Amino acid sequence: MIVTILILTAVYTFYMGYTDGSNAVATSITTKAMNPRFAIYLSAAIQFATVVVMYFLVKDMSVAATIGNGMIDATAYEGIDQKSAFIFILSALLSSILWSVITFFLKQPNSTSHTLLGGIIGAGIGAFGFGSILWTNVLLRIVLMIFLAPLLSVAIGFLINKLLRRIALRASIGAGKVVKVLQWGNVVLLSSAISVNDAQKSFGIYLLLVTIGLTDVLTPPIYLPFVFGAALAFGMIFGGYRIIITIGNKLYKIKPLMSLSSQIATNVVIFSSSALGIPISTGQVISSTIVGIGISERARGVRWLTVRRIVLGWIITMPATIAFGATFYLLTKLILGGLL
Repeated sequence: MIVTILILTAVYTFYMGYTDGSNAVATSITTKAMNPRFAIYLSAAIQFATVVVMYFLVKDMSVAATIGNGMIDATAYEGIDQKSAFIFILSALLSSILWSVITFFLKQPNSTSHTLLGGIIGAGIGAFGFGSILWTNVLLRIVLMIFLAPLLSVAIGFLINKLLRRIALRASIGAGKVVKVLQWGNVVLLSSAISVNDAQKSFGIYLLLVTIGLTDVLTPPIYLPFVFGAALAFGMIFGGYRIIITIGNKLYKIKPLMSLSSQIATNVVIFSSSALGIPISTGQVISSTIVGIGISERARGVRWLTVRRIVLGWIITMPATIAFGATFYLLTKLILGGLL
């Protein structure tokens, strides 16, 4: 049972890397500050290393704690048998993976974070009822952030770009080289920031295994950070260019200084949310910072039709995966109930 869950978690982690990982380098590649192939492999290596280092050095993973025990009342798990516990977590993962596959083929922007959160909530409703969900926590830390994180990102992107524009106007001709170097440094930081937030979602699934009683090994096994780190890295390598095109060109025509503004703003939002234990969509954040930068430069230049499609994906993901999670639990229990 545990092996099955960990394999599906690795698949989910790969998809996070596929959709989120290249956000770290999208703007730097678009502005030609970095060679595309080198940037993607560098970011993939940093994301892998960050997961491993985080496992050994960071003992309090607050984002993982939110996923592992911050959405469903722990008393709901009391007396649950292993079969029902397995079906609950299996349903949450299957719903998030299926929704991700559907949106991928429909070319509809999607948040991998929200698919997992919605899947867990939906499976929890199916398994334990509406009353088992910690609705206050869910509404404040998850649902509210679906709307608040983009607004904050737009505002921070707007302000940082305005600030850097003022500094650049007073700078020397060599400022372009400085901006290029700073973009390189920000790629390293942004790759780490994305990896920290995304990997904790994977570790959160393991913590959920502990909370629900499927394993009594409290500390994730030493091989897990290597598995999750590799999944993120390979996802980044295989999915890089598809996301880069959307982020770098289809929202606003990015220039070098704007790229730096977006990277700084994204780092501020993602590191802050990770510190507060809030699982957010890194793609949502970087897209929103670019929109903020576009508004600060020329609002008419923002591709608003693309923005609408992305926002639509954010709005429908949670309700869809909640419904998927509940349905998967009922169907899976019906199918596997007599087999396990």
